[in-house]
Amino acid sequence: MQQTDVKSQHLTASGNIAGLARNRFKSLSYRGSGLDGYVRLRNGGSSGEILCELDVGTSDTFTIYVLLPGEGILFPNGIYADISNVSALTVFYG
Repeated sequence: MQQTDVKSQHLTASGNIAGLARNRFKSLSYRGSGLDGYVRLRNGGSSGEILCELDVGTSDTFTIYVLLPGEGILFPNGIYADISNVSALTVFYG
């Protein structure tokens, strides 16, 4: 099995993760703002296909960590984080 370095990027608003380069999404942590919201990870930009979606509830005002199994999810055209009512998001990728 090939080992890859895992990197991270922190966001407080929607945006690209590591540009638009091919990456595998490994895990994330987020903190909600106290309102219903979401984290949508899209392939290749703000209008790209949603490859992972998480609902953020009104009680999610503490840090939540999500670890993906196996090799994670491949984003061939880069990872774009589309977030709503999330005060902080850190995405781990490689």
